[in-house]
Amino acid sequence: MQHKRLVPAVALFAALVLPSMVLAQGEAKPTMAKLCGSCHQPQPGLMMGFLENISVKSKIIQMDIMSHKEVVKYNDQTTIKYVDSFEDIRNYQGKGFQVNFVEQNGEKIAKEIIRFDILKAIGNDEKLTKDEFKKLLQDPTVKVFDVRPPAQYQMAHIAGAGMMPAPAFDKFVGKLPQDKNTPIVFYGVGGCLSPTAAMKTKSLGYTNVKIYIGGYPDWIKSDIGVTEGEWLKTAIAAEDPHVLVDLRNPAEVKKGHIKGAVGIEAGKLAAGKAKFPADKMAPIIVYGPESDKAATTIHSWGYKKVQVLAMDLTAWQAAGNPMESGPTPTKIVYTPKAKPGTISVADFQKAAKTPPASMVLVDVRNPDECATGMIAGSINIPADLIAQRLSEIPADKEIILYCNTGVRAEMAHTLIAEAGRKSRYLNAMLNITGKSFKIEEK
Repeated sequence: MQHKRLVPAVALFAALVLPSMVLAQGEAKPTMAKLCGSCHQPQPGLMMGFLENISVKSKIIQMDIMSHKEVVKYNDQTTIKYVDSFEDIRNYQGKGFQVNFVEQNGEKIAKEIIRFDILKAIGNDEKLTKDEFKKLLQDPTVKVFDVRPPAQYQMAHIAGAGMMPAPAFDKFVGKLPQDKNTPIVFYGVGGCLSPTAAMKTKSLGYTNVKIYIGGYPDWIKSDIGVTEGEWLKTAIAAEDPHVLVDLRNPAEVKKGHIKGAVGIEAGKLAAGKAKFPADKMAPIIVYGPESDKAATTIHSWGYKKVQVLAMDLTAWQAAGNPMESGPTPTKIVYTPKAKPGTISVADFQKAAKTPPASMVLVDVRNPDECATGMIAGSINIPADLIAQRLSEIPADKEIILYCNTGVRAEMAHTLIAEAGRKSRYLNAMLNITGKSFKIEEK
């Protein structure tokens, strides 16, 4: 089964996302995500975005404003709403939050942290579980829209869903059906995107609007997705890590296949299971005969991101996309792309064993944690104090940050970047006993 590409997305991605990622030199960074700005007005001391992470030990939260990250400290005077405790906040990673803050000595201090609870505005009869959503999909008149950013839609979406990114709802309103009684379902990531789109749609007079509350993260727990050709073309050009499987017979594959593909004939897929990577989060895209069946089989092996290419090979080639001929590799090689600003485990181990003179290792845990052990040669500056004590680190030294999980190290990395200095951090689990340590990759 081939899946029809419903909405071209490359130009839209550039129009919607890239401008928000580029700030004029000297211009203050926004403290409100573009999506939030569609309903709220920016104000001094107001931050709206998505929770990236929280460190209860250091009393720091990191927010994703879509164009950049923001780090905010909190203290015993900070109040919270719609969460049970500061510890409970970590249960809402990726969800919308509002932070009311004040500036003190160049740092943002939270006065109030509020979780967006927009789902309260949606009636229970308008919220769909996965089973209810699947049942509704049997209705040929239902229209499904993915409200996530264009790049996420291109990479993977539910088959048959159209693209309607919530921040650009007004630009896509023409995609809504003319009949306002048509059943419409929005889905996103289980946050505020789909409820926002649903409420805007109802305000236009549509009478049968629902949301799939689990969104795409819930969908891929048991089902496969669809990848747009535009995303694959971009991923190949950028060498973004992915696994691409051509399901045709070896003779056809040898004549010509998509660049980077590995040939595993559909009827012999089970025999090729050992070729697949150990990383179950590797994005796997299949094309060719019985692609839906093959993708479902691969998903059953525990892989979380399995998709079918939305276009067939003829359409791919006709569009002038990259092709190769000859035998494909006999083994799948997949190496995840490191997060920006991170240091590899191998390089960290080397630096920890024999720190070069040009580098300084900084343990950003709290002093009481460091009392049980620190990596030899490192210094301790807690994450919440890194900005104030940055002058203690010589300007000609490369800063390597670590903690026990990578969370506080990343927050310290963000604060150091805001101060105009460069650093790298270890994004891994680190268990330190005395001067010895053990690293476990995430």
